[in-house]
Amino acid sequence: MPPHERATPLAGVVTRRFERALEAILDHYESLHHLHPDTGSRALRLIDLVEGDLPRILAAHPDIGRPAQLSLTTSNSERNWLLRLAPLTARRRLQAREWLLGEYWILYFRTASAVYLASARHEREAEYH
Repeated sequence: MPPHERATPLAGVVTRRFERALEAILDHYESLHHLHPDTGSRALRLIDLVEGDLPRILAAHPDIGRPAQLSLTTSNSERNWLLRLAPLTARRRLQAREWLLGEYWILYFRTASAVYLASARHEREAEYH
C-alpha cells in the first residue's frame, strides 16, 4: 500500500528537544514584549497547534513537508542530537523533513512507525534550536 494511502496513521511524538525549541522561541518574543505588546501571538498560535493538531496532521500526512537539508546545518547541538538519535532509529529508516507552517519551519523525522517533532525555528533564523 502506498504511504499516502496508509490505513493507520503513524504515531506523532513531540520530543523534549522540540519543546525546548518552542521555549526558546517564546523566550525570544518575551524579551521583545516591552517593545511590541502583541509580540509572540503567532508563536502562541504555533504552540496551540502543537498541543492540538500538529502531531496528528504530520502523523496522518508524514510526507507533507520537504526533505530537510541537515548537511547544511552549522549547529553543534543539532549535530550532537542527530548523533544520539541515529542509533535509536538505525533500523527504522529515518527521514529528516521540514514543513513551513505559517512563518515557522518545523523539523521532524519520519520512520515507518512514527513522526518525531524535533525542532522549530522562525523562517528568518538560519538554524534550528
